[in-house]
Amino acid sequence: MSRQVIRVLALPGLLSACVPSRPPDPSDAATTESSTSTHADTQSDSESGSAWTAGEDSGTTGPAIDLDEQLAALLEAQPVPVEPLEPPAPDDPALVALGGALFFDPILSGPKDTACATCHHPSLGTSDGLSLTLGTGAVGLGPMRAEGPHPPFGPRHSQALFNLGQPGFTHMFWDGRVQLDARGQLQTPAGPDLLPGLHGPLAAQAMFPVLDRQEMRGEADQLTVLGEPNELGALADDDPQAIWAALMVRLGAIDGYVALFAAAYPDQSFDELTFVAAANAIAAYERQAFSFPDAPWDAYLRDDISAISDAAKLGAILFYGAAGCGACHVGPLLTDHLFHSTGVPQLGPGNPASAPFDHGRELDSHDPADRFAFRTPSLRNVAISPPYMHDGALLELQQVLVHYGSPTTSIVDFDPAGLLPELIGTVQQGPDHIAEIVATLSELLELDPNFVGLSNLREFLKTLTDPSVATLPELRPDTVPSGLAPP
Repeated sequence: MSRQVIRVLALPGLLSACVPSRPPDPSDAATTESSTSTHADTQSDSESGSAWTAGEDSGTTGPAIDLDEQLAALLEAQPVPVEPLEPPAPDDPALVALGGALFFDPILSGPKDTACATCHHPSLGTSDGLSLTLGTGAVGLGPMRAEGPHPPFGPRHSQALFNLGQPGFTHMFWDGRVQLDARGQLQTPAGPDLLPGLHGPLAAQAMFPVLDRQEMRGEADQLTVLGEPNELGALADDDPQAIWAALMVRLGAIDGYVALFAAAYPDQSFDELTFVAAANAIAAYERQAFSFPDAPWDAYLRDDISAISDAAKLGAILFYGAAGCGACHVGPLLTDHLFHSTGVPQLGPGNPASAPFDHGRELDSHDPADRFAFRTPSLRNVAISPPYMHDGALLELQQVLVHYGSPTTSIVDFDPAGLLPELIGTVQQGPDHIAEIVATLSELLELDPNFVGLSNLREFLKTLTDPSVATLPELRPDTVPSGLAPP
């Protein structure tokens, strides 16, 4: 297919590799001439004070810009190569089958009411659709868990699981408390109590939700859904090995799991296995089930220039240029795997160690420079996994884009009205609270709030969604080996 040539006014911030030489003039506009795209912006981006306009060539003068050539030059200049995502290495099918059963089985929670899939459900973009998590004691799926009586919210938003098995992911959780260090050693909150044999940070991550009382373990006085005592809740918080061992006792009492473990680990008896075997299986399942390397953006990077619309190409030019998104969202996974403070409004209970705030990465690094810094999320399939940010404060992609245009204004003017009623009163909006967060803002967020084309940016972000995600709901099994109801 021939390349589409767009006639564009000499708009600062779009030409010259999208580096503005002066603040964009709200009167600036662009006209496009294309027979293939019906998605170019035709509406005013009122939040930015300017707009892209599209239509027939109205006779405006300006250089003829080949969007594909300009985007190619811009991508070539990125410090981290922008390449299509590749599929993960294959895993043993028996290991994946075991991991899938465990992922959907509430047997791993103390009260037997919460599975990994409860907060990372395929039907909800591998998250839960809530700003903050609701673990054991809540009923239903997704936003339904917040209806009626329920336990307190957790401090953070449930992260999506897409492509976490890729080698680039060396840090897990919003604060990176599980990580593969530069020496290739796993660093985790368990310290010397971490059991050996884990297959990497994704497997190590799976060791920890089962320890957390709010997420999965529950309390000693909680009964299971079958009316039994919660033996996991009765164990000491500082004895993770005892909790992991108790989980293996549970699994070993279920014939279906004994058979699945035997198939996945044919050279070991069940009694020789630790919970590491379960964690490695869960990681294998997540790696295979939630890897999506065939988004339209990947096709475009593989030289199919018709894979994305002209509006999306304009959005990509902004993303990697004037809007500055590409400073942190780099490479095939669109994350630098680092930690930044982006001025997100504080809501919810905060972290117990820093309540009512959540100090983020500082809680693990103990470096005050990391206060309010959280891991840069991958943007793969971002359009299907709202809400956004570490506490789910921003409910829609549009809010995220406006926030990044002017974080200081965004946090001061934050309107909590769209949040669940019980979370509205938890937003820290006092001047001193806001000033404390603003003081830590990453220098990478020094953006001009008047950059144009938010609608084009949205179109680009949509190209990061692999169409195969439509099959995600099919992953839910009808039954699991414990006989409990999968979420």
